[in-house]
Amino acid sequence: MPLPKIFSNQFLLLFFTSILCVSAVSAQLTAPYAINIAGNQITKGNYSIEWSVGESAATNIMDNSDHYVFTNGLLQYNVENQTETNLVASFLTNEVRVYPNPIRNELYINILHASKGNDLIELLDEKGTKLKEKVVVYNGMGALENWNLSGLKAGQYFLNIRHTHPVTGRLIKKGAYKILKIN
Repeated sequence: MPLPKIFSNQFLLLFFTSILCVSAVSAQLTAPYAINIAGNQITKGNYSIEWSVGESAATNIMDNSDHYVFTNGLLQYNVENQTETNLVASFLTNEVRVYPNPIRNELYINILHASKGNDLIELLDEKGTKLKEKVVVYNGMGALENWNLSGLKAGQYFLNIRHTHPVTGRLIKKGAYKILKIN
């Protein structure tokens, strides 16, 4: 005895199409999205300044649960059309170690990447004034630099490291590290 036909083919097609549409609509946006409450723009001569008060919003589902966490970040205008300007790679966390942080006297800079070349190490104060500089001819086998910073006053400092090709001088990798000096 054949089973009775409960749903027509048109109904089943409409049902599955609506399920696909609903699942496509509930997906997150891939474009930047911002919630702004105010903003303005001013132009004086050759200078133009725009500002916004608000925050970017993104919804992330954490830990496979139904809890939503709203995260925010910097507002960026028209990011789809911006060219990539930072084409130089940064050091990975295991390629350069700067310790201890915060420091009292001795700062250790452990360079562990595998690329031969020259490493320019610069120490800057919070105003960007260069306090110390050293070029390390690096053979790709590891180097440990020990800097005595006991003469510096307590505050924030920045350590910039730039790795360049040994022949061409082309910048290969770079890194910036914030250091807190305490007395």
